[in-house]
Amino acid sequence: MRNFLAIIFLILLSDFGLKAQTVHNNFVITDKYICSLNDNGKLNFFDLENGSSIEKEINSNQDISILTTDVEKNIVVLDKQNQIKRYNYLKNTWTILSKSKNVVTGIVFNSKNKCYLITNKGIEDAENQKICFSKKSLNHQINYQTEWGKPYCYYIDKDDRIWLGFGYGEWGGNLFIFNTISKNFEVPDLGNFRIELWPIKSFFEDESSVYLSSGLQHMMNSGIIIRFDNLKAYSVLESDSHWSKPTEKDRTKTWVSAEYIGPATYSKHNNSIYFYSQNGIFKGDKSTDLSKIENWKIILQPKLNWKYGQPDAVGSPMNVLKLEVLNENKIIFLSQNDGIGFYDNKELKMIK
Repeated sequence: MRNFLAIIFLILLSDFGLKAQTVHNNFVITDKYICSLNDNGKLNFFDLENGSSIEKEINSNQDISILTTDVEKNIVVLDKQNQIKRYNYLKNTWTILSKSKNVVTGIVFNSKNKCYLITNKGIEDAENQKICFSKKSLNHQINYQTEWGKPYCYYIDKDDRIWLGFGYGEWGGNLFIFNTISKNFEVPDLGNFRIELWPIKSFFEDESSVYLSSGLQHMMNSGIIIRFDNLKAYSVLESDSHWSKPTEKDRTKTWVSAEYIGPATYSKHNNSIYFYSQNGIFKGDKSTDLSKIENWKIILQPKLNWKYGQPDAVGSPMNVLKLEVLNENKIIFLSQNDGIGFYDNKELKMIK
């Protein structure tokens, strides 16, 4: 009994140690800084060249719950009073852009720097508070009536369409696409992409297409990257766990685990797609056949902690939440448990 209590104490102590650390909920890249939002609702600043901490006084007494930037890379936040505010570097002041009556889960800006809010009631025009909502579910297992839950990820593309991605574990995901110009929801052609199997982890785009990444750990690992051309889905990479095929030299079958794919992104500097999985950060040159995992190169294998237990699947939640490639030599990622990763092609620094 005494040994059992000691084990429980160590587990609780270990969990407390993780929670006692500063947790970064998000980061954005400005022209000068990496700006992060921690779990205490405060902003932190880091040097864009080397990732070192910068002491910067920012005039904000309000706790912040959402951090983003507008198209001019000005910092924009949502505070606990549900005010959307933009920061002015030169004056060290905030301008209130809007205030919502709804539960705000995301903020985006279109190409004209017009602000839209992602809320539980739908897409809200921050200027006039008009709401656009759709209950048309692409996943037949999921039904909506008057509101959505919190999306796992969201993105606004160069054509001013807002993409919302949802994750429901073993029940797959869901996808909404809202055109901010026509004010209508657009329905994609999913083709062979079975949304009932794939919780969505991220969106990104290259010069001509929008992509999504998806991964699931439920009994076994799986992952997929999908490309949308004119809103029609095509598979770029699909990774499934499987038994290896015996060869003439080795007739023994071995279990091959799939890539549990998390966030992904595109770099125009080298025309490559990057994604994170449990095996590290992969890079795939678009000029090659990316449907074959052997054509992807592992460029970094960070040693990161995982949390165990998901409400909707057997396994672990994805431990990297965001991935950005600034150039060929600089990668920044947001981990769930270990801070912000800053990699300059030579050294990985974990910002905590």
